[in-house]
Amino acid sequence: MSNYKYKCPTEYGYIKFQLTKEQHNSLFKYRQIKWNDKYEYYYSDQGVILHSFTNNIAIALTTILFPVLVLFAGLSNFKKCTKELKELYNQKEYGSFIRNSIHFDSNKYNEIIKIVNMKEGRIKNESI
Repeated sequence: MSNYKYKCPTEYGYIKFQLTKEQHNSLFKYRQIKWNDKYEYYYSDQGVILHSFTNNIAIALTTILFPVLVLFAGLSNFKKCTKELKELYNQKEYGSFIRNSIHFDSNKYNEIIKIVNMKEGRIKNESI
């Protein structure tokens, strides 16, 4: 068992914010949101953090198809299958998600902060 412990970026001074699917896909050309993705976004003056998780629809589909998955994997791999399903239900607890960072001195950071400021009403809606 590993010593991994999830700590929310808000504990380190980051602020959680939302992006629409269209905003995300326009900002990240090579990291488009797929049908089974769910993202959490955090920003601070140090940068932006993206957490990518499996969404609830994909988790439900995996749960429904679990008996079929066990048959394909073989009964000898049943423990591994149940462990992976448990990790899917508790992604933060087990660390089974993707974390990406954007440094504060990049153009992408400035684009994201501009969107956040527009949402919070700090600047008027301009073309991004």
